[in-house]
Amino acid sequence: MAVLLALGAAACGASSASATPPDAIRVGGPSAPGDAKVAIVGSGGDLRGRAFRVVDSSGRAVLRGRLAGAGGSAAPWRHAARADLSRVRAPGAYRVRFGDLTSRPWIVRTNAVSAPIRAILGFFAANADGREPSPAHGPAHLRDAVVATGPHAGEAFDLTGGWMDAGDMLKFTHTTAYAAAALQVAARLDRADAPALTAAADVGVRWLLKAHPAPDLFIAQVGDERDHELGFRDPAGDDASGKVGIATRVAYANIGGDLGGKAAAALALAAERAGAAPASQAASAPALLDAARDWYAAGVAAGGVAPKLGAPSGDFYSGDTAQDALAAGAAALYRVTGERRYLDDALRYLGAITPDGRLGWNAMAGFAAADLCGALGAPGAADRAARATACAALGAQGRAALARARRGAFRTPGDFTWGQTGESSGAGALAAFAGGAIGLPGGLAGGAAARDWLLGRNPWGASFVTGYGPKAPRHPHHWSSLAGPGRPRGAVVGGPAPLADILAQDLGAPRRSPFDTAGATYEDRVDDYVTSEPAIDYAASAVLLLAALAGR
Repeated sequence: MAVLLALGAAACGASSASATPPDAIRVGGPSAPGDAKVAIVGSGGDLRGRAFRVVDSSGRAVLRGRLAGAGGSAAPWRHAARADLSRVRAPGAYRVRFGDLTSRPWIVRTNAVSAPIRAILGFFAANADGREPSPAHGPAHLRDAVVATGPHAGEAFDLTGGWMDAGDMLKFTHTTAYAAAALQVAARLDRADAPALTAAADVGVRWLLKAHPAPDLFIAQVGDERDHELGFRDPAGDDASGKVGIATRVAYANIGGDLGGKAAAALALAAERAGAAPASQAASAPALLDAARDWYAAGVAAGGVAPKLGAPSGDFYSGDTAQDALAAGAAALYRVTGERRYLDDALRYLGAITPDGRLGWNAMAGFAAADLCGALGAPGAADRAARATACAALGAQGRAALARARRGAFRTPGDFTWGQTGESSGAGALAAFAGGAIGLPGGLAGGAAARDWLLGRNPWGASFVTGYGPKAPRHPHHWSSLAGPGRPRGAVVGGPAPLADILAQDLGAPRRSPFDTAGATYEDRVDDYVTSEPAIDYAASAVLLLAALAGR
């Protein structure tokens, strides 16, 4: 009852954030039999050494143990303890009991990642644009797009398709390339869901091919502030709207190592797949490889990150490093071509990067290291010394992620910032890759902790994926929320962020709960785009994390 009351108070937002949160048990999952499984008990008093038990669906005790110190910050509680359930390996539903508290069920199943991955792929489907099939809208933005500036200003090119980026309708090479690369790697790691993962990835790959429509033209963005500020609407109505910049959208040319490297990685991964496919599909491999080479060469020649675009493009994605993306692009090109120059490039770029334990659209060094080490579902670099260098870089990335996770009792490796769920999932994937490939101590457990944070083992006891898990978001900041609560299914929202970041957006007072702190506040409110807006890069990192744990 105490747990139910706590969850109810958080859901309605009626309680003051200054109130002491009630004692509660937070559990994660779903988990595979061999995964690490740790429940966290948040409390006002020190519970170390106290007895807990785990019961199955019939109420029979299957495990007894004693709570241990969780380490790190216990916020929002004064204390936090951990109950290790890892010895529970038989498939089933289990609850943790301590005193008068009982947790929600922790599910153990042999194919634990399929259900959440399939749910998250629903978000990619909803955000598909153009004539790509979408369950959330009809054909849309079929006039994309007219180039805004440069030698090709005023020219129209077919830039239909791809994915709308987040809660509105713009399209970006940065996030499309990262998501397409992550989904393709996830398909290598999660064989059971590979057909669905590659089908989703190909939506992004097809658009990336279009985004290089002339030898000297690389498209970074379609749509601009006019699209972003128009508000929620059905995308299928834009073409007939008559609105400037909406009925026919504008495309922005740009290039830098950050853009070129990421696009090269996604396209090279697709070329490798196409080359291994039946002859009818392998015919596309040369075009994919040529495009990957072009993006990479243009990125190298740019000599840094892509410059910021002027108004009215908006300042939506600005990279702060080129070396990480170029390392990823070079590693993928080496894999598909076998050309030593790409391997040398990848190692040189990796050597210039300080490991920070981050993986996402603006942090792909760990992706390159994992690829060359052999952690991404394919053999590592054939050159033994190169492979050892890459594995050492992957280990350093994994250790950095785990060091960040140890700061808190819940072991999320993501900083509390805008897009915390994406940060946590990407870092958790790095830890899992290092744990699986080189045996980094705690790596696989760190990945499992990041998964558990995403799906409910957090102070709010909430999943951050619409339509999946406990207290799943019902009011995401997304245009399809007009159709009803919980739309679109599978959207990974931004998650908890510092209260100051939310207040700075002038979104109205957040609906605080006892589980909020100044450093980490979360609300399921459509207007709060800091905590409730989903994005394809958050979703891609979540899928990559889940796939990294497949079969472990």
